[in-house]
Amino acid sequence: MQTLFDIFSSLSQQELNAFRGVMTQREVEKGTILIKEGQIAEKMFYLMKGGCRSFFYKDGNDITDFFFVEHEFASDYASFYSGKPSLLNLECFEDSTVFEIKRADLLNLYKMSPKLAEYGRVTAEQAFVQIEVRMRLLHTEDLQTKYNWLLERFPNIIQRVPQYQIASYLGVKPESLSRIKKQL
Repeated sequence: MQTLFDIFSSLSQQELNAFRGVMTQREVEKGTILIKEGQIAEKMFYLMKGGCRSFFYKDGNDITDFFFVEHEFASDYASFYSGKPSLLNLECFEDSTVFEIKRADLLNLYKMSPKLAEYGRVTAEQAFVQIEVRMRLLHTEDLQTKYNWLLERFPNIIQRVPQYQIASYLGVKPESLSRIKKQL
């Protein structure tokens, strides 16, 4: 997966200046909500340091939908691209450094730069594939396979987030996750 620095190396000085001109760096504390359910996701976030999770509430329970870690873009993509209210919350699970970009600014960059548009397309495709793989795992695989995939995709996530968030991400109760961890 390309990082933000990979794309910078292929940009002209004009493209680089335009990109830098619309990105805003923020230091955010653990627990900060970057996108709130019911609001339109007007920004995309690039994680330089730290991590976020998207989550929603179902029957009063907090359900983790996805994890985002260093050198990844994070947002509610459906809301960001459709302009419809988000069904998710995006929360930093640890102190983080993010670069944020507004939707309108990103779309203008895409018009200005074929390289940035291509990077945006590839990034969106990679996100789609990750979501597709996760959905297939949730519906077809046993817990051990899901857990092993999680550890491959996010090697140190179990040290970074509470077990109940990992369990909800895998679609199981925390007790089931504890059993599988003991077996491993």
